Amino acid sequence: MSMLEEIKAAEEAATTSKHEANLTARNMLRETEDEAAKTAEAMLTAARKAAKEKIAAAEAQSKIKARALVDERARSDRAQAQVAREKLAAAVAYIVEKVVV
Repeated sequence: MSMLEEIKAAEEAATTSKHEANLTARNMLRETEDEAAKTAEAMLTAARKAAKEKIAAAEAQSKIKARALVDERARSDRAQAQVAREKLAAAVAYIVEKVVV
């Protein structure tokens, strides 16, 4: 082979190697992007699940606290109503005394 043919062969080999390297790099980049997209989707799914669980737990806690508050206020209302009933006779007597007299 002449020196010119060797140079041409080397240039062709270099071009082929460059093309293969570019193709390999593109494929690696595409695979990496696909893996990153899958990882991101998995992370989003996990975050959504965690958020739903936190919201459900917060709702359950708020229902428990609301029920406790309602029960506490109902007990307080019953106690006040009982005190009022106990004082009702005295209040009626006072009113009758003031009106009749």
